[in-house]
Amino acid sequence: MPEFDKWWDDLKKHRKRLRHWLPHWKALAARIGDGRRVRYFTLCARSMIDVFMLVQEGLLKIDQDSNSINRVQFCECHQEQFVEIREMIAREDAGFFGQLESIVLFKEDDFTAQFPTLESISVKLEEESLHSGVPSDLEKVEKLLLKRTHFNVRSSFPYDFINLDFCQYYYPRPPGMLRINETVEKILDWQRRSSEDGEDVYLQEFILTVTCRHDVEFPAEAEARLTELIRNNCTTSRQYKDQVEETRGIAQVEEWIGRDREDFFFSGWPKDIARLAREYRWSMEVLDYVYYRRIGDGNNPYVIACLVARFSRSIPLPDYTRAALFALNPDNRKLIAEIDRGSTEGQQLVENLQNIVAVRNEQARRKHRPELPNP
Repeated sequence: MPEFDKWWDDLKKHRKRLRHWLPHWKALAARIGDGRRVRYFTLCARSMIDVFMLVQEGLLKIDQDSNSINRVQFCECHQEQFVEIREMIAREDAGFFGQLESIVLFKEDDFTAQFPTLESISVKLEEESLHSGVPSDLEKVEKLLLKRTHFNVRSSFPYDFINLDFCQYYYPRPPGMLRINETVEKILDWQRRSSEDGEDVYLQEFILTVTCRHDVEFPAEAEARLTELIRNNCTTSRQYKDQVEETRGIAQVEEWIGRDREDFFFSGWPKDIARLAREYRWSMEVLDYVYYRRIGDGNNPYVIACLVARFSRSIPLPDYTRAALFALNPDNRKLIAEIDRGSTEGQQLVENLQNIVAVRNEQARRKHRPELPNP
């Protein structure tokens, strides 16, 4: 089993959790009220700090009889970590094994189309002929397993809080540059569903956090996409066009890239999500937009950016200009600077993290799993 994720006790990351995620989650939970528990989907790492932060705050609860944590689901592509996280949540149905993008964007083919239901998939998977060890049969098994997971993920929606930390570019290098964006699109679509778990939950609002990275190697193809998005926005919104020209002092979008690539990125990618939200009749309000700087193992500097947005149902076709203008204004982006562990804020963050770790480690002892060290 690998070590715990490198940045789990990083104070900048924890400030993001505590100051920029949690207040919005708590506010939404208060609006939901006592009628039901909140529903949470996460790409949590093995440390599971976000999950146990919600447990500590009372937004998620550990059942006293089963020691399970209800109303939380996760996705994980590393087998050993998947098993450990599932055991820590203590529910067999808590997790989805695989890469989220591959699961959500599952593509039907002539073979998988023969099995349109979970029952038909299960029956086929039990056939001995599929377990001959022949590569073509193994491929069929993998396709059916992926389709089954796709069905299970889709049927688990909707969620009140969705936390997507992709740990990479929002637009990865081609091929597949739009896979993450297309995954977010599917999620916005599935959020419109009524729950299938007997609670009959039909959301009017939810909060989505998306975390990604940016650096000097940001793909040129991604910059070209953002250029087109921003150019289209300038065409459709006079207010946006005026703001770009006045605040950036440019007449052509390409000039912007040459002057300040980072500012160009920060201004552009949230607009892609806002555009998707509009297509599925969600009105998008940016609640927080934070970033912090890191140095990679190869001494390469990069930026972690996190967008926190509230989505609410809109009967008339919503206008995404407000979200685009929010991202365009540099004053709306909050830099999380280096935090001295001995400072007042540093001590507060460490103490809070220690409390979360204590809750997590108590569950780890129950499940005979490794404990986190003292942060």
